[in-house]
Amino acid sequence: MRLILRFSSWLDTVISALTVALLLTVTGIVILAVVLRYVFNAPLTYSYDLATVLFAWVVFLGLALAERDRAHLAVDVLDQALGPRMRTALVVLRQLALIALTLTVAWIGWRLTMRAGMIMPSMRISIRWLYASLPIGCAALALAQLLILPRLIAEAQGRAPEAGAGEGQGRG
Repeated sequence: MRLILRFSSWLDTVISALTVALLLTVTGIVILAVVLRYVFNAPLTYSYDLATVLFAWVVFLGLALAERDRAHLAVDVLDQALGPRMRTALVVLRQLALIALTLTVAWIGWRLTMRAGMIMPSMRISIRWLYASLPIGCAALALAQLLILPRLIAEAQGRAPEAGAGEGQGRG
């Protein structure tokens, strides 16, 4: 269990750092584009496309971070009405279904990425850089869904999760 917690913490750190760096880059590009266009009358031709690509990565990598914090929308009325055993079974079944769905979207996104052949004219790079955010973000989300499962089981059984496993704010 400790190995899972360490790996989860490492993954959260990497994804958080990458997401923050991408978001700061998007912000910088947009500010630079506005200043160059309206102050110096010299627009960046690639700013819109680059900001779009980077923002897609922020969104899809952010899915995994939101899962860690349990910030995704959830309806847990049924959970509260069930006893600990049934609640645990429901939580596990629901989480496994979410993992399967997320991996399916990642697979479809990967196939879409591999079929894309268009070049973004403003930057002369493949559109795959944009499309790849979907399968990689969904794979990270599936991994986050899997890593949070022990904590969800502990909470469903009415136990406190292991120390260090209770990151984030949770649903409440």
